[in-house]
Amino acid sequence: MKKKIVLLILIFSFFVFSNTLIFNNKAFYINSNWANEEILKQLGFRFVKNDKIFMVFNNDLFIGKDGDFTLNFEKTFNNAYKIDDSVLYINLDFLKNYLKLKIFEKDKEKIYYDKLPELKSINLEENNLSLYFSSEISKELLNLEIDNRDLIITIEPILGDPLIIGNINFQKAKNKILIFMLNNKLKPVPIISYQKNIVKITLNFTEEEKRIIKNGLIWERKVEKFNNEKYLINYLKIDPKKVEIIPVISSKGIGTREDLREILKANNCIAGINANYFDPSTNLPIDLIIKDGKILSDKYSLRPTFIITYTNEVFIKRINLEINIYLGDLLFLVKGVNTIAKGEVLLYTDEFSLKIPKDEEKVYYQIKDNKIISIGYIENAPEGAMVLSISKKYEKYLSNVTPGTKIDLVLNSDFPFPIKHAIGAGPLLIENGKKLIDSSEEKLRYSNGLALSKTTRTIIAITKEGRVDFIVIEGYNNTGGMNYDIATDFLISKGYFYAMMLDGGGSGAMVIQNEVVNQDGQIQRGIPVGLGIK
Repeated sequence: MKKKIVLLILIFSFFVFSNTLIFNNKAFYINSNWANEEILKQLGFRFVKNDKIFMVFNNDLFIGKDGDFTLNFEKTFNNAYKIDDSVLYINLDFLKNYLKLKIFEKDKEKIYYDKLPELKSINLEENNLSLYFSSEISKELLNLEIDNRDLIITIEPILGDPLIIGNINFQKAKNKILIFMLNNKLKPVPIISYQKNIVKITLNFTEEEKRIIKNGLIWERKVEKFNNEKYLINYLKIDPKKVEIIPVISSKGIGTREDLREILKANNCIAGINANYFDPSTNLPIDLIIKDGKILSDKYSLRPTFIITYTNEVFIKRINLEINIYLGDLLFLVKGVNTIAKGEVLLYTDEFSLKIPKDEEKVYYQIKDNKIISIGYIENAPEGAMVLSISKKYEKYLSNVTPGTKIDLVLNSDFPFPIKHAIGAGPLLIENGKKLIDSSEEKLRYSNGLALSKTTRTIIAITKEGRVDFIVIEGYNNTGGMNYDIATDFLISKGYFYAMMLDGGGSGAMVIQNEVVNQDGQIQRGIPVGLGIK
C-alpha cells in the first residue's frame, strides 16, 4: 500500500473547532463559534458598547442586553453576543440566521457562506500552480494530499467550470473540484500562499529519496549534477549474497513483450529493471540469456555479459560462448537458440512462444530428460522439452540417431566458472575501474548511433566490493539523458569498477514493489526480458 501524506491547510490545527465565513466576496477564518468585533467591522456592522450594545447593519438596528439582541424592537435573538475582556463577540449561529447564510460541514470545520465562490481558472507554468477564484477564499476550502509522487488538491465547497492552462487533470463533482498532478518524477513539496482571490502553489520537489526494500536491497532516487547538467537517477543497490538476481522473461514466452510490472509479478520479484535489446519486428531478444544454467538465447558478437555464478559472485565481462550438443557420439555446434533465423543446427526450448520454423530440409528431434523422445516436426516444444533442428545435409551421419539416443547439451566458454544466470547487452563502459582501451570500437558495435545519443540509460554497475547497482539515468526537466562518454565518466566518478549498458530509451524502466519509479511513473513499452530481484 502506498504511503499517504495529507496536508490539512489550517492556521491553528490545535483547535477543536474552526470555522470559515464567506460573505460579500470576502473570507474570514474564525477559530471558534464567535466572531470578534474586527470581523464585524469588515462585514459592515457598526456598534457602540455601553451598558447596552447598539449595533447597526444597513437599515437594521440591534439593541443588545445580557447577551440577547432585539432587532428593530421586534425580533429577539437569544445568546447572540458576549463581551470578553471588553471585546464584543457575535455568535456565528446568530449571523447565520440573520444574514441567511448556508452552512457546509466537513470533519470538524464549518463553512458559513452567502454564496459559494467560483474557481475561474487553473494555470500551471513550470512548477507554479495558480488558482483564480471569483472571490476571496479561506484556507479551509483546500485540502492537499500527497500520494507518493502524486499531488491531489480538493477544493470544497466550490462552484465553477475553470479554464485549464497547463498539463492538469481535473474532475468536477457537486460543490467540489479535484485537481490532479500525477506521475511527477519526484515527490512534490507544495508551498502555498493566499492573495485575496488567488491561491499560488509553488511545487518544490525532493531531490533525494531513499527506501530500504529489504535486507540487502536499497532504492535511492536523486537529482544529481554532472558536467553542469542535472539528471534524475534511480539506483537499486543490491547485495547479491543476501538477495537473488534472476533473468525474467514475458509470461507469454520468448517472442512476446510485456509490461515489466507484470513480468516481475509473475516471477514473484520485488523489484527489477529492463534487460536485453530486442528485435521489435519479432519481439525476440538479442544476445545471451541463461537462467538457472539453461540457455534461452544465444550470444551475439563480443558484446559484454552480466554473469551470476552458482556461488552468487557477479561479473561483467566479454566472453566467448559455444553451444555444443552431443547426439550419442555425434557433436554439433548449435548456431541459434529460440530464433526464426536460418541455421544448420538450431535449438528451441519450451519458453519459445512463436511457431518453430518448418523447413523441409531439416530433421526435427524432440528432446526430454537428456534423450530423444521422437523424431518429426512439431510447432512448439512441449513443457519440459526441447526441439533440435538439424540440416539434412548431415542426414548420413544421423542414421543411428533414434528415440532413446542420449543427448548432452554443453556450454563451452572462456569464462572460468559455471554460469547460473547471464544477460548480454552493452556497450561495455568500465573495466577494472577504467575506461576501455578500445572504447571507440566498442561504440561502433551498436547501430543507429546508439552509444552517441543522449537518452534514458539502464545500466548495471559493480563496485570493487562486489555490490551490484541497477541504475536508470534520465534527463531532468525534459532534458536528454547521457551518451556513452558522459555515462562512463559519471560512473567512474562514482567509483564503480565494472559497468555495462542494457537496452535504454523507451525501454528503460525500474520497478519497485509494482511501482514504476522512473519515466513519469509510466511504462512506455513492453519488453521481452528483464532482471528481477527476489
